[in-house]
Formats: sequence, C-alpha cells, structure tokens
Amino acid sequence: MNYKETLEAVELSLLSRAVPLIIGESGIGKTSLIKDFAKRNDMYLVNIDANLLKEGEIGGLPMVVGGKTYYATHHKLMEIDAWLQNNPGRVMLFIDEINRCDHSVQQELMNLILNREINGYKLSHRVLVAAAMNPTNKMDSFRETDYQVVDMDPAQEDRFIWFNMDSDPKEWIRWGMEEGQIHEQVLQFISNFREYLSYNSEDEYIQATPRSWERVSNALKVFEKRNYEPKTLYHLVKGNVGTRLAQEFTAFLEENRNPLISPDDLYEMDVLGQFVRDEISQASHSRLYILAKNMILKLRDRMTEKHGDRFSEVLNLMPKDLRISVMKELKSDYPDVYPLLLNSDTFIEGFFDCYGRS
Repeated sequence: MNYKETLEAVELSLLSRAVPLIIGESGIGKTSLIKDFAKRNDMYLVNIDANLLKEGEIGGLPMVVGGKTYYATHHKLMEIDAWLQNNPGRVMLFIDEINRCDHSVQQELMNLILNREINGYKLSHRVLVAAAMNPTNKMDSFRETDYQVVDMDPAQEDRFIWFNMDSDPKEWIRWGMEEGQIHEQVLQFISNFREYLSYNSEDEYIQATPRSWERVSNALKVFEKRNYEPKTLYHLVKGNVGTRLAQEFTAFLEENRNPLISPDDLYEMDVLGQFVRDEISQASHSRLYILAKNMILKLRDRMTEKHGDRFSEVLNLMPKDLRISVMKELKSDYPDVYPLLLNSDTFIEGFFDCYGRS
C-alpha cells in the first residue's frame, strides 16, 4: 500500500474504533502518516516510542499509600489526561516501534492498546490508539530483513488490523513539494531515479530511506547559505544514503547547477519567448515534472483564466508522455485546479494532441 492508501485505510479503522498496526521499513513515513491523520481529524497527537521504554515504566512503579498499592502514571498518559481535561476534542495515541522493545514492555503496552487500561489507569473513550512496527522475517515479503524485533504471539496479532506500507516515490515527491518542503534538487533526483527513494545495497551498510533524503534536503538548504567545501556536502550525503548514491547525487547537482526558469517568472511573462521555449523543450523529464508540479501549486494562489492558459501553454511544450502523466495527476490529485484548466482552450488542445484526436 502506498502512503495515501495506507492513510485512508488507517483512518477508516481508527474511526471505526479498531486498532491499526502499520508495518513498514524504518524511515518510510509511518509517524508522518499518523501526524497527517491527527491533523486532518483535528486531534491532539501523543507519541510513545516503545523502543525507549524500560520494564515497569509505562505501567508505573508501585507506591504504597495508606496500606494500599498505587501505580505512578507515566508522563505521556498524564499528558493525555491533562489535554482532555482542558479541551473538548479527541487524542490520537501512537505507539511506535512496538516490536523493538523488551517482551515485558511489549506486554505492558498490549494491555494499554488492546485492553485500554494498565494497573488501574484507564484510557478515555476520547482516545484513539494506533501502533507501528518494523517488518519481521516471519512475513513473506520480508524474509531477508535483519531487524532485531520481538514478535507478538498470535493472539495479540489477531487484535490488530495489519497494514503493510510501502514507499511510493510519486506520493513522496508530492508530499515533499507541499508540506514536506523538500529541496527541489532532491525532488528532481528522486523523480529521475525513483528506485533510490528506498535503496539497500548488499555492498553498503547504509540504507537510503525517505527519512534520510529529508535530512539530505535540510543539509542542502544550509549548504547553499554557507561557504562549505563541496566535499563536505558529499560526506554528509554519503553518511545518509551511502557511497554510491552520494556519488550519483553530487554528480546530478553538478549537471543541474543552472536552474530552470521559475514558475513565478513564467506566470509573469507577457509572452513565452523562443529562448524560454527552447529551455523548456530541452530540459529533462525530471526537471519538467517538478516545474509542472510547482506551477500547479502556484496556480492555486492565482486561479484566473490567464494563469490557467499560461500553465497550459507551458505544459504543451513538454513531451506527450509527461503531459499525459501530469494531466492524470491533475484530475486525481488537484480537484480545485482541474476545473479551471478544463475551461482553457489551450489545455483542451493539448489534451487532444496527446491522444491524437481531432
């Protein structure tokens, strides 16, 4: 399942009061997905990393008061109660890395997740619960995985709804252009080499993940503002995604040092001169794809017939296969922009040209 499919399936399970379990490689975006769910449903998010818990911590240490035994409440659970006491909404409790903790810790978390109570503490009905874990080699698709995990017993596994989440370069690029704010050069590189978003080589210890490319993006933004040696950037990229991808990425940066014309400039021009047309027609598919996506985002802020025509004019300068791909994404992913473009004769002409109609 890609990001969007997983998000919608998790949302359905949570709103039906079931407990979803998201399975995916490290850095694939499981935490980001839960953050998106909480945001779109206006919920307060509390995250517990099971990998950092010690035995007895989530259940609370026992205290004897007046001859009775009480258990101290974990600070994350206190955070939930404090928020619920002062707000009318709901809380999203996310238990991450549930199979990367000791078995005793896992048992405590299971009481909280599945029975909704532990040592006298009870979760409010206004709290929804989701969990996530790394793959185990018990799974058919992950026989070769080497994560050090603690498997649950079958009775516990049966209490969850399981969702296997895969990395989807298209979804990640879209996220990176919008809320992710990923550097354009990183987006262009992944657009051109989509298999590198999640990449693992037997010859290297370091594995590239969506999270590691986000770190590369953040470093690249700093690098461009400081007077570092190019070799410094190379070492940082290598430390995130490995030697081979670092070599390819830095070579890609060198080849694409001259930026393509910006969406703002394209929208502000009275006419598209021949130089601009040549620059667009000679650019790579990856650069043109990112240009088209950025122009769509800018178009949202200037929803006029004039700007719709300009976007369509630029789009029609791109190769037909790329045009078709962008048009399909417009229809499925940008319902606010697509109707505007359907009123553009230039857009319709480009559509018919792609499909060979007269």
